[in-house]
Amino acid sequence: MKKLLLSIAILAIFNLTACKKTESENNSIIGKWQVESYVVTNFENTGKDQDDTKDESPRPTLEFKEDGSLHAIFYFKDLLGNNQNTIDDVQVKYTVTGDKLNLSGNLAFNHNSFTFSISNNILILKRTDKSGIGNKNGETHTENTKITARRL
Repeated sequence: MKKLLLSIAILAIFNLTACKKTESENNSIIGKWQVESYVVTNFENTGKDQDDTKDESPRPTLEFKEDGSLHAIFYFKDLLGNNQNTIDDVQVKYTVTGDKLNLSGNLAFNHNSFTFSISNNILILKRTDKSGIGNKNGETHTENTKITARRL
């Protein structure tokens, strides 16, 4: 009976440590992600939300590599809507400090820093910007950007 209890205890400890290791691996930004949405709220002070990746196929991808490089590919339809063409093949360096992601260049527009979170293989990147685009008299407005991506 003691051997059985000892075996069960060892098995339980092994399972708990294995789960913790898996969870920490899943919370790493390293890997390939498929963008599901790239939404900017109050886009150019219109009061509307703009999803810059809506209806794109294939979906944009972000690949964070262990060496600190990010490779992002975005697509767009040609003017006639017949084909998908690469709009941007972004390759920059990145650093992570806590929940802050900083890029050596722009992901899109002036987007070179984000806060991020990862849960259930979903990556959320967020940022807030003050912009004068679409405003008169040099006034500014606030735009919030939220990128949602799924781990591939």
